[in-house]
Amino acid sequence: MKRPMAIMALTVTLMLLSSQTQQGVAPTSAEVVSQALIDYRDARYEQALAKLSEQLATQPQAGEAHLRLNASLCALRLLHSRDAEELVAPLVDDETWQAEAAFLLGLASNQHAERAVVAAKLADAEPMAWVMATRAIKSAELQFRRVVTLRPDWAPAVRNLERTKRRRAGIDQERAAAKAPDAKKEDAPKPEPPKPPTDQDPTNQVVIPEVATAPLSANELAELQQRVRELQNKKVRGRQQRSRRNALAGERDW
Repeated sequence: MKRPMAIMALTVTLMLLSSQTQQGVAPTSAEVVSQALIDYRDARYEQALAKLSEQLATQPQAGEAHLRLNASLCALRLLHSRDAEELVAPLVDDETWQAEAAFLLGLASNQHAERAVVAAKLADAEPMAWVMATRAIKSAELQFRRVVTLRPDWAPAVRNLERTKRRRAGIDQERAAAKAPDAKKEDAPKPEPPKPPTDQDPTNQVVIPEVATAPLSANELAELQQRVRELQNKKVRGRQQRSRRNALAGERDW
């Protein structure tokens, strides 16, 4: 990983474990363990892990705790986080080595968190990627808190706890910034222009057709005047007839 790895804080621990390991294993296996540690220092982590794993399989009782811790450290260097966790799992409840086991579990959780962050930033990221990142970094913080509780004077543990707390805050910020913005609201359709107010029933409205407005000739004007006079005379006769009928019926003509 390009980020400065917290695993570097175990250098002193590795040197301590190397000297203790050689005291705990049988003389016939000391050379194998020493060569594995040389491979580790030369960044040949796969070879170192292979030697330690073989030694652990053939002589499980010969310095088993030391072999597990060093093998787990190699697995972490190779980013094999799950393998590293499995190697130290039997030491979690061992009073002698539980602090070291928790330290390595904290480093493994840090790796899980970083992988989840990378996955969460992919274009086709899983919906739970950020959740997994948050869970992993919280787990790492809990592990380092446990180490500091067990060994408050262990400087690498204290530094890694502070580093993990800062990283947790960073992941929280990245997660908040990466939240999908609310779906853009579709532009509301433009309202229709208001219809002119009307008190009339639209069914009773009369549409006046457009007609030509050319001036009338003298004959057309005379005919129109004659037609108007006829209509007026017709209305007068109609009113007179209604008045006579009303009078006969005993009603006043207003």
